Amino acid sequence: MKLASKIESILFAAAKPFSVRKLADITKESSENVEEALLDLKTKLEEQESGLMLQQHGKENELVTHPDVSDLVTQVVRSETQGELTRPSLEALTILAYRGPLTRPELEQIRGVQSSLILRNLMMRGLIEEKGVGPLGQPNYVVTFDFLNALGLKSLDDLPQYKELSSNSVVDDVLADLERDELKGQGAERPKG
Repeated sequence: MKLASKIESILFAAAKPFSVRKLADITKESSENVEEALLDLKTKLEEQESGLMLQQHGKENELVTHPDVSDLVTQVVRSETQGELTRPSLEALTILAYRGPLTRPELEQIRGVQSSLILRNLMMRGLIEEKGVGPLGQPNYVVTFDFLNALGLKSLDDLPQYKELSSNSVVDDVLADLERDELKGQGAERPKG
């Protein structure tokens, strides 16, 4: 697969800007190769009259919707942020409320399914936010004050069975397994102490 296609996939899945350096680290390519691939990607999207475009600001690069389709995208986004939450969204939100902060891979390990779109939708609704960095530099996700306000809660401690469910040993084991697998994949050992 061409480097430009790999970068397109990364930017699409992440739905946030990445620096040339970060893309080079992820793809294990040189910054020069990444810059060339970004130029190829930008040209390809323009030539295909794609609904997506590569937006660049300094060394940051993000895949965004083309301004010509902004009205359609606004309609879809509005319906997603104003309609009822789906069952998978409620599940992810519940897990984050009881077990957060969690990274996307940690949430996916608990749920057993890919969750990036759900996280994006919950962030668009203002119910969760990125806060801090978790294992291996991944952003942590937590529920927001808007979430607490929507439920009429003073704090997460007011959730039903919060103490019991926020420290479930089965979930602890699942997260520990994920962390071990991630560290093995990075060739690193967990620091002691």
